[in-house]
Amino acid sequence: MHESEVLYAVVQFDGTAQRTVRRVVAPFPDRSSAALFAVDNDLRNYTVGPMSFAVPTRAVPVCHGVPTPRAGGS
Repeated sequence: MHESEVLYAVVQFDGTAQRTVRRVVAPFPDRSSAALFAVDNDLRNYTVGPMSFAVPTRAVPVCHGVPTPRAGGS
């Protein structure tokens, strides 16, 4: 995937523990925009990273139990 197709997020951590996420702000078109947002909003303890969207990895089965319309009905 080209960098121009990637969106970025600012992940702010709790000040007491680097593993506790305090807030996620997204999307940004590039790393610089995300970092500028963090600086402009006086965020501390943050990182900028590429975003991923959770999508199904396999097709959903087609339902075979859908009734067909009745003849003569509208």
